[in-house]
Amino acid sequence: MAIACSTSIRCGSSLDVALKTIHDLGFKQIDLLTIGAWAHVNPRNLADHYDQTAKPIDSLLEKYGLTMLASNTGTTMQLWDRSPQAVTDRKRELQALCRFLQERKVKVAAIQPLSKDTSRAWEQVITDCVQTLREQKAIGDQHGITFCLELHVHSPFETIEQAKQFMELMPEMPVVYDPTHFVMQGMDIRTTGWIMDRAKHVHIRDAAPGKIQERLGAGKVDFDWVFAALKDRGYTGHFSIEYLEDKQVDFSRDARHLADRVAQSFPA
Repeated sequence: MAIACSTSIRCGSSLDVALKTIHDLGFKQIDLLTIGAWAHVNPRNLADHYDQTAKPIDSLLEKYGLTMLASNTGTTMQLWDRSPQAVTDRKRELQALCRFLQERKVKVAAIQPLSKDTSRAWEQVITDCVQTLREQKAIGDQHGITFCLELHVHSPFETIEQAKQFMELMPEMPVVYDPTHFVMQGMDIRTTGWIMDRAKHVHIRDAAPGKIQERLGAGKVDFDWVFAALKDRGYTGHFSIEYLEDKQVDFSRDARHLADRVAQSFPA
């Protein structure tokens, strides 16, 4: 078990600033955002200009004495977009992304499911998403990368019912367990334990109803229960501390304290 800090801690800043922050907090490993619509590395840039994109990242990692443990990924195409051009472009981005991860010895990567498609029935959207995810899993398998879908608020995989139906439709796809997305919807976290059975990675921070993140200890994520439930299920994967940059509140110390708490519960 290892603990990384996500570059989301400075998702509104440059990768240099994000890595310096993570280094200064005492972390040795990172979870790198490689999400085309967000930060910090766009898979399309890897596909178009691999060396020019990858080499500066390696230089920054060396500068701050950090290594990659995991990545939170998202292509520039929506999962539900099955247009011929989107399918072709997505596969090209994924091949480049998997090369990047493989060369840096990253074994696990989250899939950020991006946005809903509100123009169609959910059953139609999920059918297209599953087809895409099967293609993505196959590409990951070829490179030794385990892709795990993150069940994410404001995505096609937002509710408990949607999560259950997806996991029935695609039992071969592992998931990221992140209690944040359920707590912020006002759900009882104890109703999410079954998701841990499929979890190959964990994202964690504090949160509260209506708030995607909260100061550590002020939110409603019951960390004692989360850690105990993971232990009961024999969880042996890694953790990523995933606080987001906020211009009003600096969550850096919360990230450090939460990492220490994880380490106490899951000693190496």
